[in-house]
Amino acid sequence: MWLEDCIRELKGKKELRGLDDEFVRNRIADYLRKEGVHFSGEYGCIKKTKPFKLMFKLLRKQLRDVYGVFQQVRESRSRLVYERILRESGSSILDIGCGEAPFEYCLLYPEKTYYLCDIDAALVAKLQGCMRKNKLKGKAFVFSPLDDTLDKLPTVDTVLLLRTLESFEALERDISKRLLKQLQCRKIVVSFAKVALGRKIKIRKSGRAWFRRMLEEPGYSYTIEDIDKEIFFFIDKGY
Repeated sequence: MWLEDCIRELKGKKELRGLDDEFVRNRIADYLRKEGVHFSGEYGCIKKTKPFKLMFKLLRKQLRDVYGVFQQVRESRSRLVYERILRESGSSILDIGCGEAPFEYCLLYPEKTYYLCDIDAALVAKLQGCMRKNKLKGKAFVFSPLDDTLDKLPTVDTVLLLRTLESFEALERDISKRLLKQLQCRKIVVSFAKVALGRKIKIRKSGRAWFRRMLEEPGYSYTIEDIDKEIFFFIDKGY
């Protein structure tokens, strides 16, 4: 089937190999639906057509921009940053788009329960192994808020959305509003890089006005802290 061949070829780049097949499949489906394009026949013939070449080029760029850059900005945080994020997080934590950060912070508070999700299936397998080895409570699993329903997620004390929202917004406008409303938790910690994705523009502490407006509409209480290379929003949501 041409779709499976297309997914395999889109993931051909080294930085995209870990992507979950279902995530890529849904990005293709989104494109076909929005553009009103349809393909049928042998993949070898389809890939030579102009409409397919355009789709492939745009999807490869989208995946690299959103996922590739998204991975690159996850530089190591200091222990003090994780202590600030987690010390008042309660006993259970859900990290959406966790990346490799749990390898650094889970062992700081091994008594907590961790739910770790990402769109990188290979990474999720490594996280599962780490949790088993260290006998940590919780689980790691593949999840995309773009495609999966949020009611699949557990109710927790704190949700972490660290450097993820701008990547999600690039694929679905106002997804942040849906996440804030539907996540079942008492607190949410959101962070943004001080340098905008793909640019060299520094963001002031008062920046991300679009996100502050999104918090103020439902009347959420929040504080903003400038910590190291990120701007953190500590949001009190209530269940």
